[in-house]
Amino acid sequence: MAMNASLGEPSRPSQAARHVCHRMLQTYTPLARVGPPPSRASRPAVPVLISTSPSIITRRMNTPRMSTCVCAGAEGDTTSTAPGVSLAAAADPAGRPASATAARKAATRDDFAIDQRPVILFDGVCNLCNGGVNFMMDNDPSAVFRLAALQSPAGRRLLLRCGRQVDDLSSIVLVEKNRHFIRSEAILRIGAALRLPLPALAALGFPLPLPLRDTLYDAVANNRYSFFGRTGACRLRDAGRFADRFIVD
Repeated sequence: MAMNASLGEPSRPSQAARHVCHRMLQTYTPLARVGPPPSRASRPAVPVLISTSPSIITRRMNTPRMSTCVCAGAEGDTTSTAPGVSLAAAADPAGRPASATAARKAATRDDFAIDQRPVILFDGVCNLCNGGVNFMMDNDPSAVFRLAALQSPAGRRLLLRCGRQVDDLSSIVLVEKNRHFIRSEAILRIGAALRLPLPALAALGFPLPLPLRDTLYDAVANNRYSFFGRTGACRLRDAGRFADRFIVD
């Protein structure tokens, strides 16, 4: 629209321009909706499919809606939900979910940064292993060793530190800061650090060839559930006076 140079005001449209606008309105007016919107009753019905199958209803009710975190159980990983915390709300400043951030920090934690004591990794659902843990703690008055279940987050992290699979429950593992021992070698080294007469008994076992010792160890370890049974819950910590010796997270 042109400006009037003398008055500084916009000029009025010409008669021809008004005629064109009038024709355009007449042309496109039928396309516009005139009058109130149609009532709800006159709107076309949208078909809604409702399933009464119990399996589908159950599956819908059990579908996680919040952020999930992976926790270690007696038989491996189980998934649990964090109620009331959405994935977006649980993100850290870098944009990662809180569960992923916590898992990343736990995976890179150095269990020997402050405490230099060796860690014994044991099967937390094995009756024989739990009995051995009790015997070891009773004969370790100086608290030389710490303990962690193989199924716990700490146990899985230490298995990775040793270059082993996180779900490997085939052997006891004695983890030191810069090395680790498994099977019969771990048993003998643990016994050598306990109170008498266990170091003397361990000294009798060291001269035996390692393949022979490990064969005897495997014969018991591979049948430990059949011979001694297993517990219904994984032992992650001790509720008594040895609670400070266990690491879980």
